[in-house]
Amino acid sequence: MSCSGNDMDQILSKQFADLREAIDEIQRLKSAGQHVEVKRSAAALMFVALKHSNREVKRNIKSGRDELHAEKLKVDMSRLQLQSLLYDVSHLKKEIIKCQKFKSRDSHLELLSDEEYASKLPSSATNGDDKSEVSSHSKHLHRLECELRLRKDLDNQYKSLLTAKQDLLQENLNQTQRYGSFAPALRTLMDSTKPLHDALQLTLDVDWKLSAVYKYLPKPLYILFINLQSLQRINSDAPNKFHSEVVGFENEAHMQELLAAKQKLGFPVENGENGSSENILERLLDPFPLHIRITIFTSDNLHQMELVIRYWGLLKCATVQAQFSSNLAASANAPGDTSFVHDILRHLYPNDFGNEIPIPGIQCELQNLNLTADECLKHLEKNNFGKPFCWLQNMCSIPTVNTANEYVHELNLNKCTREAIARISKRCQSWVELSQQIRGLTYKDIDLDTLKENTAGILSGSLVQWTAITPEDFQAQSSDALNSISDDSTGESSNEVTHTFYRAVIVRGSAKMECFIKIFSNYPLEMPLWILCIHWNGCHTSKNSSAIKMMEYWTNSLRVEDLEPNHQFLFTQLFRTIYSFDIFLETEGSTQTTLEYNKEKPYLNPFTKRIRLRPYKYTKKGSVYAFKQ
Repeated sequence: MSCSGNDMDQILSKQFADLREAIDEIQRLKSAGQHVEVKRSAAALMFVALKHSNREVKRNIKSGRDELHAEKLKVDMSRLQLQSLLYDVSHLKKEIIKCQKFKSRDSHLELLSDEEYASKLPSSATNGDDKSEVSSHSKHLHRLECELRLRKDLDNQYKSLLTAKQDLLQENLNQTQRYGSFAPALRTLMDSTKPLHDALQLTLDVDWKLSAVYKYLPKPLYILFINLQSLQRINSDAPNKFHSEVVGFENEAHMQELLAAKQKLGFPVENGENGSSENILERLLDPFPLHIRITIFTSDNLHQMELVIRYWGLLKCATVQAQFSSNLAASANAPGDTSFVHDILRHLYPNDFGNEIPIPGIQCELQNLNLTADECLKHLEKNNFGKPFCWLQNMCSIPTVNTANEYVHELNLNKCTREAIARISKRCQSWVELSQQIRGLTYKDIDLDTLKENTAGILSGSLVQWTAITPEDFQAQSSDALNSISDDSTGESSNEVTHTFYRAVIVRGSAKMECFIKIFSNYPLEMPLWILCIHWNGCHTSKNSSAIKMMEYWTNSLRVEDLEPNHQFLFTQLFRTIYSFDIFLETEGSTQTTLEYNKEKPYLNPFTKRIRLRPYKYTKKGSVYAFKQ
């Protein structure tokens, strides 16, 4: 007879309690010296019952384990059935999605509209409508068969028209050859009537020769030249005048066309003996014999900037090389350093420095010839052929890929060309004026008294030296103005902007001021930067003197918009620096025990020790020019 777990627990507890009482009784009798054999025998019989109970417990445990194992088997079987059902559900969902995404192979075809179908295939449309009992799928198949027959008929018509076109082209070619035979007779007639043209002052011969040269231009240069000619006629009286012309010989262009035609027909062209890689590069990178030369004049017509534009058939792009020339001899009005012409083109548009060939797919074509874009660009730069700027390709209607890997194809060529010429003319004018100012400062051929700002008194300080310095000398200076320069303001990379450095020395009495000037290659996008250092009763810089820091700010805050026309920017910066130097000495001297410099400049408000701001700002109050904080 089996018992439940609770009953067995009670039985065991009772047996243990009886056994504990028997043992305690035996211990009590033994300590009292009485006989314990009867009690001991009774206690031993209790162990027999306890053993029987233990056997019963083990049997209950085994039966519980068997039942647990059976239940586990049921659970595992249910889990397997669940996984099987989930797999079936997942498979059915995939089949449903596959059915939902199913599309017929004719879905990408552009079928005729119902009106066109009824008009072009009326009999088929009528037969399709009569079959009302037929499913829509069958109607669709019938319509596809009808449209297939229609397309086959159209294809046959296309082939017949193409054959007729080829016949017309052959006829046109025959007529062209026939009319070409009249050319010698027409030339003889023109030569015989040349005295009549001269007497009537006709330019038919000149125009004919010019047009004969133009027709040999490659398509990009021809498009550019036509736009330049139209703009040249429109802007003949404008301030930013320019002149364009085609340079080269007609026979060389004609010879190159014959060689290209010969290569297309499969005839080998002799290129000479195999030489070094440089010779192969020179042979492959051969510019078109004809090129365009654009001459841009300054406002005074005394200086001009020449742009030589060439086209490269292998690279499928155009390059431009800049040159500067002047009609003046070495004088104050002649610019000194003319290397700025290259900076003008490099910074004409943001992030367009001409360091890449911006033609889609040109890398793969060069790899087929065992060439790289860097080798081609080095060859162009070494031979002074210029750089392939993106703005130049836009002027020539050549598709490009910019630095962001975006495909660009300029269609408004007139606007693009007009804007590029205007930018070049404006930048050239600014650089010519800046170069003239640098030359005047170097040779001290300047007159600051003629500036409009110099109406409040004569400058006390004087410029004694203006020399060029190395970048190391400039970087050795410390100023907060260096930390305020942000390359992101112009949208150009700081690695592409170069600089020139100068040092100016201004003296007044025992005081000396050193000015370190940094001129950016993208001027006038970024203005010249001045760093000041005054040697008088110690060394004063923007790091240890707030007055010098404000002086630097007042000099560097000048912008082109602040000046009136024909004002010279660098001279005005120098003027501000000198009178700021005078004001510093006059105001700082008032705080010294020994008065060395007297107050000479008119101030709107008196300067005292309690007022830290120096009256550097130049202003006009009524008819009086003065300085204020």
